[in-house]
Amino acid sequence: MLKKFLLFIFLCSIGTSFSWSQEDRFYIRTIDEQIEIPVTTKDSIVTYIGTHQKLKELFDTYRVQVFRKGFKYAERDKLKRTYFAIAESPNFQKALLEEIPEVFEFGESLEPETLKIYEPNDYGITSTIGKNTGLQVNLDYLDFLGVPQAWYYTTGSPDIIMGISDGSVDPENPDFKGRVTVVKESSYSRGHGISVATTAAASGNNGYGVVGVCSDCSIYTTTYGDFKFLNQLLELSRAGAKVINCSWGGTRYHETAQEAINEMRDNGTVIVAVSHNPSFRVTKGKIPRYPAAYEHVISVGSIQHRFDDPSESLRINKKGDPYAVGLKYYVGRAVGFKGNDLNNERFIYRASTNNLDPYVDILAPGNFIFRYGKYIETEEILYNQTEKTSPAAPLVSGTIGLMFSVNPCLSVDEVNSIIKLSATNIDFVKANAQFKGMYGAGSLHTGRAVKMSYDMLQPDTYTMIENQHFSRWNFKLDAPYKLKIRNQRFTDSVHVNFTAKNEILIENETVLLPSENGEIILTIHPNASYNCKENKE
Repeated sequence: MLKKFLLFIFLCSIGTSFSWSQEDRFYIRTIDEQIEIPVTTKDSIVTYIGTHQKLKELFDTYRVQVFRKGFKYAERDKLKRTYFAIAESPNFQKALLEEIPEVFEFGESLEPETLKIYEPNDYGITSTIGKNTGLQVNLDYLDFLGVPQAWYYTTGSPDIIMGISDGSVDPENPDFKGRVTVVKESSYSRGHGISVATTAAASGNNGYGVVGVCSDCSIYTTTYGDFKFLNQLLELSRAGAKVINCSWGGTRYHETAQEAINEMRDNGTVIVAVSHNPSFRVTKGKIPRYPAAYEHVISVGSIQHRFDDPSESLRINKKGDPYAVGLKYYVGRAVGFKGNDLNNERFIYRASTNNLDPYVDILAPGNFIFRYGKYIETEEILYNQTEKTSPAAPLVSGTIGLMFSVNPCLSVDEVNSIIKLSATNIDFVKANAQFKGMYGAGSLHTGRAVKMSYDMLQPDTYTMIENQHFSRWNFKLDAPYKLKIRNQRFTDSVHVNFTAKNEILIENETVLLPSENGEIILTIHPNASYNCKENKE
């Protein structure tokens, strides 16, 4: 029965202002793919070195700081012809479009909020504003997650310990040197541990290798397994780990393991585990994996992240049928077409989809992920070509490391809530419908999760909750200053308990309609606060 439903609605207008320099930052597109804009950079000034005299004059006049291809791995024609530019003087974009229309056909300015990003010098070949001196690796999955937006707030804190329970990590590797404590020795496991650790937390801005999500977090490593008691995880939690990654699992439930999870939750440690790799065609969502399926564990499945349109990844199977791979926000790797007509309804091949189940909380990219362990063995840059959950989990663990870095007193329940509340709703992909209820809150968005964690501590900033529909789960936020709920649905058996210090603003298109099995409590409490000690008792 509905116990309590408190709504505090404040009608007010919000004005936001930005301090913005006179720099001109924009994307601009040439009229033809054959047009190249050759440039050279010296002392942070870009000089045009081609033969077009007017273009040379404009570069000299506007003191250009950056001018490069905006989408290095684009397949679509317009993106191939698009450049990213920063000029010290304003109106550079306007001059290019108006004075040399035979070269450029379209420009689009970048708003201040868009450019709140940070890219280290080992961000791979997807970097747009930074200079990559690390490996020539495609890290587009970090772009998909909005990780550079998260790095604007933090690249992690050495005070935040991330546990890796996935095989050994070489503490002398330059991407981990000085940051790894080996709590318990583990097997090499074909490079599984170091690949997971790289994705989650490889050092950034060191001109070496690649960068991980939480590149300045400390790392404690241990072995994996012990399904019944989880002693290796308890050891990490008691040593101070705030988040522990477990890219492994089994099918047996153990009550002792659930009790161990409960203790770690009381200790303020978040456990991240995988729903695992068996095909959905086999599991049909009915074979949960542990520890992922235990209560208070964040269960991670995988999602596709690379291509916008089937034409970019179209293939033909052995039967001669067309299919596409890697389409953004699809829960399966391979997508077919009804009647083999590319214009018809799309469907996901269940055989190409990892195990999904009702315990899954969130999805993260699990395909085309750089295999660092393999690189150490062969010095080849390789990516996993089939959908996996092992590389998806450390993307979530790294995100949580960043969240704790900006807001170290978050509880386990709040972390779980923020991961879901900030996720990208993937219900709009019709082909995902057959898996509804088994892909959690949708797709992880690191940028929004970290921003939300940060905003909760800002007295003059609204913490945004928007664009999702939740009919289950328990959501808890303890002490943000101001909350704004917009275009959001909380229905059915959902439980919501939000306490704000100053204000809760509910905007249009928001539905708060729990059933008799649900509950919504929205409270204003000026003295609401965090108590880190409570998370350690």
